[in-house]
Amino acid sequence: AGRLLTELIGGRRPPWADLYDPRRLWTQVREAPAFLRHQTEVARHFVGDRLRPGGADAVAGIAPGTGEVVRVHGRHCAVYRDEDGTAHAVSARCTHLGCLVAFNAAERAWECPCHGSRFAPDGAVLQGPAVRPLERREVGE
Repeated sequence: AGRLLTELIGGRRPPWADLYDPRRLWTQVREAPAFLRHQTEVARHFVGDRLRPGGADAVAGIAPGTGEVVRVHGRHCAVYRDEDGTAHAVSARCTHLGCLVAFNAAERAWECPCHGSRFAPDGAVLQGPAVRPLERREVGE
């Protein structure tokens, strides 16, 4: 506070002055509708993904080079079939907060729609906020 006051009295405005501006709360109030829309979308995915049936009827229906979230023995599994035809299955539940991942065919990665975590087809973390990989699963074809 002392440095800020000294700078302002001296006619200079340091780049961090807005951080301590008492009017900064109005910015948060103006951004509240967008924040609430985003949080509603997160909640929709968090609840809706669990109520929706699986994305594919069977692991065998997944084409090479693609991935699907399927239910195997009542559990959501993220299954990727590589170009050789081998199926790689991991838990479809993001290790950050538990939203169900979806496959991004262009990036060949599992992505969490809630907070943006990204995982390799084998479940390894590519980008956070998740720090733990997706748990491997066994699925019969």
